[in-house]
Amino acid sequence: MSRIELALALLLATAPAFADGPDTPDAATPEPETPAPEEEPEEQEEAKDPDRWFAVTGGTVHTVSGPVLPGVTVLAKNGRIVELGADVTVPQSAKVIDAAGMHVYPGLVAFDSTGLVGTPPEDSTDVFGLNLTLGLSAGITTVRAGGAIAKLTYGTLDGHLLGKSPLTNVDYSTPNNRRALRGYLEAVREHGRQVRAAQLARARGEDVKDPPGLKGKLAGYAKLLRRESKALVSATTSRALTEIAELALTYGFQVVVTGGEEAWLVAPVLGRAGVQVVVVPRARRWRDRWREAASGWSIENAARLHAHGVQIAVMSQASGIGMGGLAGRDLLTLPLEAAFTVRGGLDPEAALAAVTLGPARVLGVDDQIGSLDVGKDCDLVIARGDLLHYETLAEYTVVNGRVAYDKEQDSLLRHVRPRDLEGVNREIPQLWPRGAGEPEPELPQEER
Repeated sequence: MSRIELALALLLATAPAFADGPDTPDAATPEPETPAPEEEPEEQEEAKDPDRWFAVTGGTVHTVSGPVLPGVTVLAKNGRIVELGADVTVPQSAKVIDAAGMHVYPGLVAFDSTGLVGTPPEDSTDVFGLNLTLGLSAGITTVRAGGAIAKLTYGTLDGHLLGKSPLTNVDYSTPNNRRALRGYLEAVREHGRQVRAAQLARARGEDVKDPPGLKGKLAGYAKLLRRESKALVSATTSRALTEIAELALTYGFQVVVTGGEEAWLVAPVLGRAGVQVVVVPRARRWRDRWREAASGWSIENAARLHAHGVQIAVMSQASGIGMGGLAGRDLLTLPLEAAFTVRGGLDPEAALAAVTLGPARVLGVDDQIGSLDVGKDCDLVIARGDLLHYETLAEYTVVNGRVAYDKEQDSLLRHVRPRDLEGVNREIPQLWPRGAGEPEPELPQEER
């Protein structure tokens, strides 16, 4: 072996092993152990928001759907009422309002509104708007705005949109419109007959196709006859109201009437037809002196309708809120409108229902709002006295289990009978109405 070959052999014998050596490693060189793959950590569940609890304790609760319950607790979880009773355990994390000595009512429902929420509400409502706050100060928690039903959720859009309006506008104002309406309804009914005839023919083995589907106005009237929507009709006279009731009975659809100043004259007819009436107690129509029969408005309108089983909802003359004072005729004084029906003979509990559960039923959302029941949304108003009394103001208005209005924290009305100067049991003096010759009542010293 030459000297060069000997040097190469020694070099190879003493050289260290390389990491990327030959494909077949030396048998004496152990293979490095392959570390076991690390177990992937289990996916952590998404953190859920804690339950949001709210409670009103010690108040006299006017459920509207049932009895008046003194001294009970209303407990809500995540915006819905979960318990109602005298022995209720309130979680420590709950927001609690002590309503001892006060009255708790369902939130008021305005059948129609302008300017309180946007159109459409979910895209254009100013949740910090002045009119929205004013509506809450009147105890209103839900309104119909155009084709939507929305909550007055101050400061948030969470839970703002309640649903779509089930009403379809039907023009019944002129003879031509009335004839056209009958024609549309009859065309829809005839289409239904043709569809059923085609189905029977196919059942007999015949090769028959259904008639073409309805489009345009006919499609809208088809929803009426299927009771997927209600007809919203403006009618005032007893004659027009009777005709509408007859149409509803003939074609089997539901009608909601606005106006209805002479509805008291045909209350039995409206009751049989299931017509629902939105009453504006202070809207007047003077008697037609050329008619021998009774005509015109009556303060007893709501009472007469209720006595004959007509579902009523009370509404103000204006659907917005003005800044003309607290004695206006708009949504700011919606409870006062209900009080006028009491003056006309309506039971106070029925009058309260006419601004809560009544409009909720007319709008088809009475399974969610309108009364204080377990499972319904926690929309309520807390006041020191009778909500329909003209001197009573809302102390708190709650929407979806959140305090949306607190009179003491708001600069609009907190100076009117503030809480820190009056006891919650203070009796409001009866100033109106007085009989002829009765002396003026004496006011408390602080109000002189």
